[in-house]
Amino acid sequence: MAMAQTPVELLKLKLQSDNQVVRDIRFYGTDIDPNTSAVDEQFTLTIDGQNVPINPELARRLEGLRRSFSYDSLSGGIQVGQPGSPMCLMAGPARGMILETRYLTYENYKITNSGMKPVLTVAQNCLFTSKISPQNATAREEARAALEILFTLSHSLPQGS
Repeated sequence: MAMAQTPVELLKLKLQSDNQVVRDIRFYGTDIDPNTSAVDEQFTLTIDGQNVPINPELARRLEGLRRSFSYDSLSGGIQVGQPGSPMCLMAGPARGMILETRYLTYENYKITNSGMKPVLTVAQNCLFTSKISPQNATAREEARAALEILFTLSHSLPQGS
């Protein structure tokens, strides 16, 4: 189950304004297992459905970061906090980012299940109250690094292109 025939979605970053996705960044690879690597592994990036070139070293960095938050034994599980009531007087929509990864279930060192799962949210203003993060501190930092890389890459294509 580790090797995919065609590119499979590995990471997704959604930039939201209220409940509307205003930017959709997706990272694909040909191997879903972050613990393996192949010389012929291919990575692609899309922003709002358009293919965007990605530096191979940066793609491998994203894949390396994904390892620590894509399954329970390294992420410590994903905690979903209760939304707090916003304590601000900001007008306008709630804005935030949601990082999803292909989250894997292992049994006897083999992948038995995989699916996209939210692993980290980052508020861009005080109205965005979704709170999701890996429980392990290292996994949290690496998920944040992957989010920041994808967010930066999202600026390589003008919004609405």
